[in-house]
Amino acid sequence: MRGSWRRISMFALTGVLLFGNMFCVHAQETDPEETEPAGYHVYDVQEDQVTDAWYGVARGDYLHAGISKLLKGDPGYAICSGTTLAHRDCDRVYVRIYLDQSDTGTGDWGTIDYWTGITYDDSVAMTDSGSYKITRGKYYSVKGSHSIIKDDIVEATVTCTDALHFE
Repeated sequence: MRGSWRRISMFALTGVLLFGNMFCVHAQETDPEETEPAGYHVYDVQEDQVTDAWYGVARGDYLHAGISKLLKGDPGYAICSGTTLAHRDCDRVYVRIYLDQSDTGTGDWGTIDYWTGITYDDSVAMTDSGSYKITRGKYYSVKGSHSIIKDDIVEATVTCTDALHFE
């Protein structure tokens, strides 16, 4: 009798564990999971503009590229832009860029404004700041958040330009 209770307890425990794993697997299959596809950054630094362009390298992924750019406009003005590109039309394509400011260009960054672009059933989202008044004598940089949603798939990446001094 003692052996049969152990056997019944063992089967009951195995059943509970298998039943619990079934719920975990089901939750992973139905919840959208954000992934960052394989890719590389290309940084471009010039006297009056800086760019960070991220390009995806894996075939079959939806997210193709994310680009953030900061450009010196008229004296005392900056122009920020951001673009997210997908390989094909997606349910949602998203880009948000943040203009960050620092006194030294090496630390103590703070976001002073941001702009968002969203498109639906499309493959491109863009946004820009227009001519934005800045404080002269400081350093500025643009960070970008890029993502796509297609069915239950979410792919995302970030970009960040180098610092640019505005005299």
